[in-house]
Amino acid sequence: MCGVCGMLGGEEHWTAESARPEVFGAGRTRRAERLHRAAAANRILTLFGLRLDDWQGSAFVLSGPTGQREIVDTLPAVWAAAARMRGGTIDPLDPVLLDRIAGTGR
Repeated sequence: MCGVCGMLGGEEHWTAESARPEVFGAGRTRRAERLHRAAAANRILTLFGLRLDDWQGSAFVLSGPTGQREIVDTLPAVWAAAARMRGGTIDPLDPVLLDRIAGTGR
């Protein structure tokens, strides 16, 4: 997707719903929620040499260790893009991976 299309955006993915004040609370902005989600994803992605950044509040940029980058629209799309960059799947709900992040690694 080109940068202009990414900025114009389309419909929100359902995962962005928690940023609505009536759902999550008036004290949390949409931008703060996106940054929080990117940080949570990065706890997993950094284990694979990848990094996720928010781009203008409308998309995410996934970066690989060789400088490869991919713009993704939604957080769920990050995992497919990460698999392509890495050349193998990444399961963000893998219990062993979650234990490792929590510091209780097996």
